[in-house]
Amino acid sequence: MTLTLRITDLSGTAVSGAQVTLEGEMSHAGMVPVFADANEIEPGRYQSIMKLSMPGDWRVIVHVTRSGNRKEDTEFDIKGVEPQLSAG
Repeated sequence: MTLTLRITDLSGTAVSGAQVTLEGEMSHAGMVPVFADANEIEPGRYQSIMKLSMPGDWRVIVHVTRSGNRKEDTEFDIKGVEPQLSAG
């Protein structure tokens, strides 16, 4: 799944040059989180490909590290992820 994020500060200014990591979680017991890095594709826009391992509802935690080692997290839900079809 390709995710594109727009990251801004509280004033709405694009945050450029940050290190962005995504952590995907499911609520099922015993599920291992899925991690992916996001790359900046233009100022303040970051893109990542996450391999969500199961269909269902996922919570994605966005870990942002800005200059000066300032760390901030936010999260959002993705409902109803469809099964991924494999080629073959």
